[in-house]
Amino acid sequence: MLVLASGSTARHQLLNQAGVAHLVIKSSVKEDDLEGLDVKKTVEILAKKKAKAVFKMLGSTLSPDVEHSQITAILGCDSLFEFNQKAFGKPINRNQALERWKRMSSNSGYLHTGYSLILTNKTEGTNCPIKLKGEISDVISTKIFFGDLNIAEIEEYLDTDEPFTCAGGFALEGRAGLFINRIEGCYSNVIGLSLPWLREKLKSNGIL
Repeated sequence: MLVLASGSTARHQLLNQAGVAHLVIKSSVKEDDLEGLDVKKTVEILAKKKAKAVFKMLGSTLSPDVEHSQITAILGCDSLFEFNQKAFGKPINRNQALERWKRMSSNSGYLHTGYSLILTNKTEGTNCPIKLKGEISDVISTKIFFGDLNIAEIEEYLDTDEPFTCAGGFALEGRAGLFINRIEGCYSNVIGLSLPWLREKLKSNGIL
């Protein structure tokens, strides 16, 4: 079974829709920017921290709610939107979201998602601490092209509160889909988890 080291509802739903059996164990890692690093490096490091935090927890403790012998991999993910070489995480307030959308209108940027997939060895007992088998890390980028929005459209979108829960301040699978003209790259990567990437990695390691 795959463990998703993320509390993201969108990632959880993607895995459910794809029929990938998984368990959600949210890591305690804070999703703040790492000063001095570019956006792609930031998401890669944060994804690794999330996966390793959950692995450490399962590797050092026995949980009555988790059958450790069933865990085959732990997946950490982190996403940031890059616009004009600056990282856009979740907007901290309405003014920030408004200013970002005014700039993004008729422009484009990149949604970067970092991945860390920790592979585990099967344990001898049901609740034996899991052991490391290997680790795969990657960053996938998708280019997003926004339509021309007026202030009224932006204000109406902000009223939905959707922008404040998403990296970059938009949800491709949500209402923001109306404002995105096209993308170049993986669709599900923008939502938070590249299903083609995950399928290839799980399949090549005998998990699917």
